[in-house]
Amino acid sequence: MKREKVIMLRAFIIAAASFVLSAILSFTGILDYFENKTYDQRMIFSSRYKSPASDIYFIGVDQNSIDWASNEYGWSWPWPREAYGRMIDFFSQGNAASITFDILYTEPSVYGEEDDLKLALAEKNSGRVIQTLFVSSDKDGNKSAQFPVPPVRENAALIGNITSVMDDDDIIRRAYLEYEYEGKTYPSLGTASLYLTGQADFSRVPRLKDGTVLLRYQKSIDDYHPYWAMDIFKSIDQYKIYKEAESNGASAEELEALEPMYWPEDFEDEFVFVAYYAPGLFDICSTPVSQVFPGVGVHITVLDNYLTDNFMHKAPSILMILWIFAAALYGAFGVSFASSRKNQNIQLPLMVAAFLSGLILCIGLPYFLFIFNYWIYIIGPFIAFLTSFIVSVIISFAAEGKQKRFIKTAFSQCLSKDVVNQIINDPASFTLGGKKFQMTAIFTDIQKFSSFSELLTAGQLGQLLNYYLTRMSEIIIEEYGTVDKYEGDAIVAMVGAPVEMENHAVRACTAAVKMKRAEIKMNEEIVKCASLQKNASMDIELYEAFRIMVENKKTIFTRIGINSGEMIAGYFGSENKKNYTMMGNNVNLASRLEGVNKQYHTNGILISEASRNLLGEIFILRSLDKVRVVNVNTPIRLYELIEETSSASEEMTDYVLNWESFMEKFEEGDYSQALEKLNDLMKKKLYADGKKDDVACYYKHLLENYFIKGKYPVENDNEGVVFNPQDKVFTLLQK
Repeated sequence: MKREKVIMLRAFIIAAASFVLSAILSFTGILDYFENKTYDQRMIFSSRYKSPASDIYFIGVDQNSIDWASNEYGWSWPWPREAYGRMIDFFSQGNAASITFDILYTEPSVYGEEDDLKLALAEKNSGRVIQTLFVSSDKDGNKSAQFPVPPVRENAALIGNITSVMDDDDIIRRAYLEYEYEGKTYPSLGTASLYLTGQADFSRVPRLKDGTVLLRYQKSIDDYHPYWAMDIFKSIDQYKIYKEAESNGASAEELEALEPMYWPEDFEDEFVFVAYYAPGLFDICSTPVSQVFPGVGVHITVLDNYLTDNFMHKAPSILMILWIFAAALYGAFGVSFASSRKNQNIQLPLMVAAFLSGLILCIGLPYFLFIFNYWIYIIGPFIAFLTSFIVSVIISFAAEGKQKRFIKTAFSQCLSKDVVNQIINDPASFTLGGKKFQMTAIFTDIQKFSSFSELLTAGQLGQLLNYYLTRMSEIIIEEYGTVDKYEGDAIVAMVGAPVEMENHAVRACTAAVKMKRAEIKMNEEIVKCASLQKNASMDIELYEAFRIMVENKKTIFTRIGINSGEMIAGYFGSENKKNYTMMGNNVNLASRLEGVNKQYHTNGILISEASRNLLGEIFILRSLDKVRVVNVNTPIRLYELIEETSSASEEMTDYVLNWESFMEKFEEGDYSQALEKLNDLMKKKLYADGKKDDVACYYKHLLENYFIKGKYPVENDNEGVVFNPQDKVFTLLQK
């Protein structure tokens, strides 16, 4: 009994010391950086359990909309402000609750004063438009503000402040509900809609000491009913035509054919946000859920949190203190309870259980409470627990030598020996940064995969992707490749890192050929499975996905881009979250080549000249054009990888030899001879199954429609390429 009291007293002293240490670290700000990172991870984790407010709509001015407006209306960038006036009129007709612009109009329109007045008139007629104010501070704390130009400012219903609140690591976790400037209080852009509609009551909103609120983010901006400006303008035009037809007495059938994509009434009583969403135009903010979160998303989040009562609550300091002390007690008393057991056979299991349950408590409870919008610390309590646990084990070990065996065994079961050994043997492998490798990058993508998404449920789509990605990934790994990441249906992989190898290009191309063979087998399996009753072991959603694909005549066709050269591979990210990945211009080129398959109608595999030079005669390849791909100015020679030489038929080998003869004439500019050779070639078969050569068809089209006629493809021809007769290089217009 006396021994047990000594052990418990010792545990209390250890717990108290651990608590004091952890409390000092927690409340002096030393652990803030790490605590904030766990906050971010919890935000990402818990966002899956949260639904956004249903009455917030985001209108994005994306690159597709900019390109479309240029073609349709002749608008150059920036758009005339009259364009946004059209949006205001449209949403106002539908009685939107508010129309908020996260766009600064601080300078007069480049189209002249009349353009500003047209936007101002739309604001005035609407009475529900919110414009932006940006307040900045210099190093001395002096504030200056950027307001919209007078016509826009004077006719807006409200001005909302877009100034962000960043933590020390430049991540936006908090926001102001209102902001004072020169004695006047302005709402934030997120709360301005509440002021406009008379809903602004912040008496029950949990605020921090500095008056800010902790934001609860959704997974992405796409959760807020995203629309694109292009579709809104199309709807505006369609609605006008519809109303004219209606006033002219058009029949119900005629009116039905003219119905717009969206009606003004679709936005009734909704909170509409309009912002830039094209690369290089919108504000990029770092938030807990993304390092590239659009700035408008922060303001939308403020409004969403108010409407859904989802602002985060930070636990009071006294509760944090008690929580840290409880964790320290749990660690020390867990070890003490185990070591005080007379039966030594149960001491080890009890220590393991105490350690694991302590980890679950220190990490699991904060994660669980975070789902319900309550933030309590992880790092401070975890340090308190771990310190008290480890110190208790060490002291117990020193005091009772006979327990050494049990303690060592306990830790070996709680921690991975492999991970520990790797850190010890190569600490640099876990630091941020990369190493240069001569290697090969592989990018794959399924052609027209978006059409699959339209037919399948999320579950069916997921099962189909797992079926496809598993098979393809296994092939890459068989060839000593490393799967970098999955991006939807796309695979990004590398061969030659982290393990260096001389034949990286050969292995990458071998994997590509095997993947195309596997693709054929998968398509055959899909047809066969869909024609039979579901096997008992087969997932029902995968079976349904197969059946729907066959019914809609959908097949899997993989496009692959391969490039070799110097690239950087290593751990990139943050100290708390990092991934092994690759980067560099040669990586980007491989990505571009994957998409170029579409332009040339290949059978699926395009490789660069750099890769081709490393292959020898192992593969059957045919040369294509010299091209400039998007964002890469240096011309490169394209090669289509067709088959392994050892598996190629005599007909295929002969076909490719004749193809090279055709390409020689084509590049010499002897287009009549080139067309003659091509016509003769197309009478033969490249593929054993008799499938036509779409690449040859593509060149025949170019020859007959352009080169034979003494002209060359230009941008307005919509061929996707522009030909330069001086250097005989094609410039690709699309990625």
